Amino acid sequence: MNHNRGFTLLEMVVVLVLMGIITSLALPGLQKMYDGMASSLSRNELRSVLNTLALDVRAEGRGLEFNSYPADSDLLPKAFLKLMEPLNVSLTMEQPLLITPSGFCPYPGVIKVTKGAQNYSLTLRSPDCRVLGQ
Repeated sequence: MNHNRGFTLLEMVVVLVLMGIITSLALPGLQKMYDGMASSLSRNELRSVLNTLALDVRAEGRGLEFNSYPADSDLLPKAFLKLMEPLNVSLTMEQPLLITPSGFCPYPGVIKVTKGAQNYSLTLRSPDCRVLGQ
C-alpha cells in the first residue's frame, strides 16, 4: 500500500479559515492600538514644541501675547512656527497667553488643541510656560 504523508486539501482549508477568523477578531483591536499610539505621539510632539515657545520668545527678546494659532501666526517667533507647521493643529487660548521678553508666563494658561476631529486641552504652568503632563 502506498500511503502519502502530508495534509489533505480539507485540512489546509480548515486551517486557513481558522486563521482568517482569528485575524478578523484581532485586527480591530490592533487598529485601535495603533491609532492610540499615533495620537499619543502627536500629543507628545506638540507638548515638546509648546515647551520651546518661551525659549523662542526670550531668544527674540520681545514679549508675546496671542490668542490663537494659526490666526496670530505673525506674532509668534519664526523658530516656533517652523516647528508648528508640520503638526497641522489649531490652538485657541481661553485667555490671551502672555509671555514676557525674559521668557516667563505671569499667568497659567489653557490651550485648546484641535487636530482634525480630535479636541483636547493642555495647561501651561506659570512662571516657566511648561506644559503640564496629561
